[in-house]
Amino acid sequence: MTAGDRGGVPPLVWMLLWDVGGPLAAYYGLRAAGVAEHLALLLGALVAAVRVAWTFARTRSFNGFAGLMAALLGVGLLLTLVSGDSRFLLMKESIATGAAAIALLASCAGRNPLLLVVVRDGASASTRDEIDRLCDRIPEFRRAFTRMTVVWAVALLAEAAVRIPLVYLLPVDVMVVLSIVLLGAVVTVLSLWTAWYAGRVQARHAPAETGAAPSDTAREG
Repeated sequence: MTAGDRGGVPPLVWMLLWDVGGPLAAYYGLRAAGVAEHLALLLGALVAAVRVAWTFARTRSFNGFAGLMAALLGVGLLLTLVSGDSRFLLMKESIATGAAAIALLASCAGRNPLLLVVVRDGASASTRDEIDRLCDRIPEFRRAFTRMTVVWAVALLAEAAVRIPLVYLLPVDVMVVLSIVLLGAVVTVLSLWTAWYAGRVQARHAPAETGAAPSDTAREG
């Protein structure tokens, strides 16, 4: 999945930066500028919603990650409206990431785990066709994306669990900054790992399309 890389950055990373980083950057940037919590959440959700609409208009497909970000920021807005407690507002970050993890795990129950949907939607037309062929002919290829989706879910659950005690152990001002750093670091590492692993999985299984021996393609990355 290297076709179309910009400056050596895989397309999947660019897509995740737009889908996840865009709404988060809007929200945290507005908060840093002194915008009220509820307004920053609303505008962040709108950024994600615009991304969903733009993707659908361009590809006629639903942008799963941008849709998830819009939903999570919307939930955060509702939680903000029902409570003004500063520590509860920090806790909503854990609620949101925990909900995202549950959504990721739920997608694994079907044929199309969310990471597979994201990778496919962000690929070129020829790569999408290749992914579809590999999914149909090599069950292990689809299972590898289920595995990636589970990794995202577990990492987000861990991030949410780590934040909960920190909210009550650290001063609010410190936790506000640390919360941004923590979520940003987790999403960045996951995005880079996903781009690397997805490319490795595709490269490992693609030879099956040209008649490679089963022993070369039965193993996942």
